[in-house]
Amino acid sequence: MSKDMGNLNVEELLAKMAQETGSEPKPMKYLAQLRPEMVLEHARSKQFAASGQAIPEKYKALISFAVAAALGSESCTLTQAKIARRKGATAEEIIEALITARFTTSSTIFSTAVNALEMLAGEK
Repeated sequence: MSKDMGNLNVEELLAKMAQETGSEPKPMKYLAQLRPEMVLEHARSKQFAASGQAIPEKYKALISFAVAAALGSESCTLTQAKIARRKGATAEEIIEALITARFTTSSTIFSTAVNALEMLAGEK
């Protein structure tokens, strides 16, 4: 999203999102009909998330892809993969991000169960 998105209306934002991803963002389309201010808020939030300079855009796109996949959103995962490709990520980089997200997601099971593991270890 460009730095000047603050001056765009909802219809212009939807067109910009479609241009960025290559397809109409259905959730945003319906939000525009039901609660247009949420589209504006989403765009502001995205602009804020993208405003930092420490992480290159391609890496931010790969992070977004991995998070969307880890959260289980098929449509967001596809959208973020398209954005990552447009930001210069290779298929290999996208797959590696997916593998990393899979490992991190599956590893959280141990942290989630730490209290139960502690209880079981104390029984020995």
